[in-house]
Amino acid sequence: MEKSILFVDDEAQILRSLNRLFLDKDYQVFLAHNGNEALEILDTENIDLIISDIKMPNMNGYELLKKVKEKYPKVLRVAFSGYTDNNKIIQALENNLAKLYLFKPWNNNTLLSTIDKIFEFENILKSKNLLNLINNLDHLPTLPFLYQDLCSLIEKHADIDGISKKIEEDQAIASRILRVVNSAFTSTKTGSVKDAILYLGLSNVKHIVLSNSVFLSTQLSPFLTDLLWKHVNLTNRIVIFTYKKLLQKKIPKTYESAGLLHGIGKVVLLNNFHDEYIKIFKRIMIEPQLNIIDLEKESLGVSHQEIGAYLLDWWEIPYPIVESALFHHNPLDPRIINKELVSIIHIAGTYAWKLLDYAQFSSDPKEAIFSIFNTTKEYFEKTLLELEL
Repeated sequence: MEKSILFVDDEAQILRSLNRLFLDKDYQVFLAHNGNEALEILDTENIDLIISDIKMPNMNGYELLKKVKEKYPKVLRVAFSGYTDNNKIIQALENNLAKLYLFKPWNNNTLLSTIDKIFEFENILKSKNLLNLINNLDHLPTLPFLYQDLCSLIEKHADIDGISKKIEEDQAIASRILRVVNSAFTSTKTGSVKDAILYLGLSNVKHIVLSNSVFLSTQLSPFLTDLLWKHVNLTNRIVIFTYKKLLQKKIPKTYESAGLLHGIGKVVLLNNFHDEYIKIFKRIMIEPQLNIIDLEKESLGVSHQEIGAYLLDWWEIPYPIVESALFHHNPLDPRIINKELVSIIHIAGTYAWKLLDYAQFSSDPKEAIFSIFNTTKEYFEKTLLELEL
């Protein structure tokens, strides 16, 4: 069935250019010059994806995407704007109003490829095997109340004191947040949740709440659950370290916690298929040449990548983080949009297992993966020695 895209921009020339670009493509395109026109089209047409400019008069793109989320939650939402609107775009991502963002001016091939990949991604998450398993799960984590409270406080522009007090009501989560900030930033040693929020940023604090709520919700196999937590926490540290030391840039705030969330599907499978999943881990311990994805699909019909991505997408986590969950074992997949982040998550996860002395759970990264961010395996391993464990 032909997918439909609604482009919203107050500049007629941009809409004409986009319309020409899609004339011979297998998409049905709708155009709106402002937010009100866009809402009228959404009222009467079956729209799959809206791509909206952020900086528009009267109703801006942020306000429009907020209304779309409320009235048409199944419509995929993407922010589309210039570099000068970066703060508004980040705000849209942090408040779950947009899955990802595209910058103007755009490259035609990149824009077309990105849209194709967005729909391919949705098809993966709607596969028959995955949906059958999801529908038969005894326990699929819902959004924690603390997370919902944080979103509400942030939406109301609450101050940091109010937000930190809310987090401190859950001492288990507060403790984990402090552990993350004190391990992720070697120069940071704090016992203050308020300081931790300032270091990590609100979006990362929300993601830590999500991750930990899932990890702390299971009472099964405490050793394995703790090991999985140690792995994602160390993976996240290596991701941040890699951006800083190798790429010499700060990881974008909107997915600074991607490492923490990338393996969440394993905990979901452990909770719902405990005995079968323990058998998978035991087999890998004995036969490290086996591939965990193959074993999961053979035993359960789906992988932890798929169920983790489904859960994060359901929670409306930013697209790059969801994509990392779905592809971190196969970072050369042509359907990936953010190759840099997925590759770094893959490499960080591999070396996290090795540093935890569980190398049997890792696979040796291919040289081509390191070349994506212009380094070599040897240089990466040498640089990794600088990470303080």
